[in-house]
Amino acid sequence: MSQWTAAAQQFAARIQADPAGVTDEQWRAIAEAWPALLAAAGRATGTQHNEWLLRDLWLRSWLLEQAGPREGVPLFGPGPVLERALDAMPMSPQEAAGLAPRWRELERAQMRSLRMIRRLLAPPRALAPLLADHPRWSEFEAYQRLAGVLP
Repeated sequence: MSQWTAAAQQFAARIQADPAGVTDEQWRAIAEAWPALLAAAGRATGTQHNEWLLRDLWLRSWLLEQAGPREGVPLFGPGPVLERALDAMPMSPQEAAGLAPRWRELERAQMRSLRMIRRLLAPPRALAPLLADHPRWSEFEAYQRLAGVLP
């Protein structure tokens, strides 16, 4: 696990060091290499409680905040950040709303699920101005309303 974590951290750090100095052609190559690295890490270590997904969402969110969306560069599309975060939610907003106020009484697995919701909300939240017209934004808002009561 630690070698894969180090590889992902190094890859992301190089991208983040000078995102303005990267050409669109290089971004397209990076857009192929980054998911391939994360997929290999996932195959080698398992999902690790969405570790690889969260790393992907955070990097994409950071890039969008720094450089904004770019046509033809898959890493710079805000929609996939929202969609992948919502698709990974471990329970519906209704179920989470029923459990969140009493999270201290829950079994460990349920508490971890509620914490995962909180973690998955953060990357798309940073992109709110870019996602307000997305068809699934209201679904995100339903989860976001719970943020204050999530563990």
